Amino acid sequence: MLIAKSAKYSFTSRVAGARCQTLYFKFCYSQNESKSEKQKRDEKLIKDTFKVLKDSYKHPRYPIVLCHGFSGFDKLDIIPRLGLFDQKITDKNSIAKAATKSVLSLDYWRGIENSLERIGSKVLVAKVPPFAEIHSRARVLHEFLENKCQDLRVDDPESGNSNDNRVKLNLVAHSMGGLDCRYLIHKFEPSNYHVVSLTTVSTPHHGSEFADFVTRNVIRSNLLKKNFPSIPELTTSSMKKFNKEVLDDPGVLYFSFGARFVPHAYSLFKPTREIMKKEIIRRAQQNGTEQNVDNDGLVSVESAKWGTYLGTLDQVDHLDLINWTNKLRTIIDKVIYKRENNFNAIALYLGIAENLYNNDL
Repeated sequence: MLIAKSAKYSFTSRVAGARCQTLYFKFCYSQNESKSEKQKRDEKLIKDTFKVLKDSYKHPRYPIVLCHGFSGFDKLDIIPRLGLFDQKITDKNSIAKAATKSVLSLDYWRGIENSLERIGSKVLVAKVPPFAEIHSRARVLHEFLENKCQDLRVDDPESGNSNDNRVKLNLVAHSMGGLDCRYLIHKFEPSNYHVVSLTTVSTPHHGSEFADFVTRNVIRSNLLKKNFPSIPELTTSSMKKFNKEVLDDPGVLYFSFGARFVPHAYSLFKPTREIMKKEIIRRAQQNGTEQNVDNDGLVSVESAKWGTYLGTLDQVDHLDLINWTNKLRTIIDKVIYKRENNFNAIALYLGIAENLYNNDL
């Protein structure tokens, strides 16, 4: 895990009074309209803000819900405990208990959930069907939140923190998870929860050019369409329709981050990044619009912008954003190119938590 050895956590309590500061990030400031588009993009570039952890972080008032992306999971069991396959275990509760005791498992949010909890945040980790359509994933997310928040209200009556006793929530989503959240906010009327903010990290709000490429060149067979029904939804044309129908809630604060990187030969996302670049140029030429080819390998910077844009994470790919950093790349950069890693995903999410605090959330 990338936590710095010298990092210290503090369990800072909420102070009284509203603190409606729009942003705390030093890189977010008003842009001069007379500047070139490139200059404007550079102003929003985040190079080393999240390189290391601070000594302490403030946590938000309301629980954080982590929402995974396209092919995500909350926890993936690689080597389940052998007892899980014991034929003597027939009780559902016993099976569920055995399944939680895997020999080897992988967390989608590597170290992020634990780090948020250590600064005092209440954290829920959602799980929705991978590769499914947005409306299906959003419904599962809605049901998850309804059940979890009902339990919260029973276990902790004071958690019903809105006037109608619903639990206020801060949604934090990676990639496609942001679209699930936007659909949920617009379409569902919850009984037990109330979404007050959505922070998206490299979500394809305006579609993914990689999805354009796949649907045009790959996903033509019924087998692919059956197993990956969400890919056609993620195209730039589909997202235009989505954005017209799925509107923002004026009572919810929307924040977003994008990411970009310039790949080396050993970069996992080098091929997809180049596909994205060519697709962006092709579409820009067709539409006669200006082209910004910056992307993280799956989502362009321009597509990631929604609500208050907090900035573009520099030299960060799509998996770096959830702390799945390419260790080989890190070693080669350090040993051969004498470059240090300027991004710590945990620092990003702790920064997101502090931004929520600064917005009285």
